[in-house]
Amino acid sequence: MPDVPNAAPARYLTQVQLNDIRAFRAVVLPIETEEGAPRKRTLLIGKNGTCKSTLLRAIAIGLADPGDAQAMIASPIGRLVSRTETHGQIKLTLRGYELDSAPSDVVRIIASQDEKEYLDSRLLPEPNPPFVVAYGAGRFSSGADPHSLRNYRALDAVAGLFNHPRPLADPELTLRRLGDFFETALYERTLEGVKRVLGLEPEDTIAFRRGGGVEISGPSVGPTVSLDAWADGYRVTFTWLLDFFGWALRAGAIDEDGTIRGILLIDEVDQHLHPSMQAQVLPRLSELLPEVQIIATTHSPLVALGAAPAELVALHRLPSGEVVTAPAPDFRLYSAEDMLTDDRLFATAPYSEEVNQKTERYRELVDIPAPSRRVREQRELHALARELSRPADPAEPEVAAFEEVKSILAKHGIR
Repeated sequence: MPDVPNAAPARYLTQVQLNDIRAFRAVVLPIETEEGAPRKRTLLIGKNGTCKSTLLRAIAIGLADPGDAQAMIASPIGRLVSRTETHGQIKLTLRGYELDSAPSDVVRIIASQDEKEYLDSRLLPEPNPPFVVAYGAGRFSSGADPHSLRNYRALDAVAGLFNHPRPLADPELTLRRLGDFFETALYERTLEGVKRVLGLEPEDTIAFRRGGGVEISGPSVGPTVSLDAWADGYRVTFTWLLDFFGWALRAGAIDEDGTIRGILLIDEVDQHLHPSMQAQVLPRLSELLPEVQIIATTHSPLVALGAAPAELVALHRLPSGEVVTAPAPDFRLYSAEDMLTDDRLFATAPYSEEVNQKTERYRELVDIPAPSRRVREQRELHALARELSRPADPAEPEVAAFEEVKSILAKHGIR
């Protein structure tokens, strides 16, 4: 096995503070356990437009040295400083997992003038920045990495958050590098962990294809298929995972036991994944990467079910336009539908838009006093009542679409 380069210091985030960064006027987001150690997983949820990606970008800017941070700010991602302000601030607190390790703060001040933004150059670079890699929602392709001849830089490793088309590393090349770096048993164990994240069976195989490329076969896959022809959910997840290992090799952030220490930022971690994989993806990523701090966003209640309540942070936009954070309720006994409908979490109706419209119409008709209800309205009310309380499957016992409808039916004696 080749010599292992000096690993990046094992320091992680315990707090993110944003002031006047887009819709974050004054947000303090703790990322620590009750004991004060860095929390290994944080999952951000929120509707579109609640600045989830902005939060990930702010973390990336804060963890980069000033030169790289300035390049990130100059990316075509729109204005970062709140429209009513001339300056915004990103403040990150980092420390090791050991409780006796001293915390330190990193501050980045962004100035905005004449629609141009720049970093306050008076701030010194962080002397021991942690290893960080980030993936945006556009992580679709692999191929020739234009930065492959350069040593690790945060600017390159988080570029997917700021420049969606950035290609990922060639998975075949990374697998071969891992094979050279690891002993055979460790390589096989790492590949088993990757397969587990993907929801594959131990009997499935990922191997090099004669003539070049990677192929997959086994009971979960069916006939042998090349990586390029694999289903998107598998291929995209496999490719960015291998890209992450490639960055760790380049940065010297992986030791001879295969342990990577650093920070992983993922936008829309559920991308292209089947529901059966969504609830498993976070726990299995942590199994594969036990010393990596993962901060991810999702729109999936199933992914959220794979987190603990303390790991889930909901972003809400107030009527004023300001975005605030809120802790999650204790959802450990929730179902996916409970997660979906809870106003503190996903706040989404579980039924189709057609059913929602019919239910709303039913409520409107019920609110009309019976003596004032027209014959046509009374007929419509009865028809909607029968339809909304009819079981979807005649073989199933009758269950109303909504408990509310059932109670209203009983109150008015409608059958």
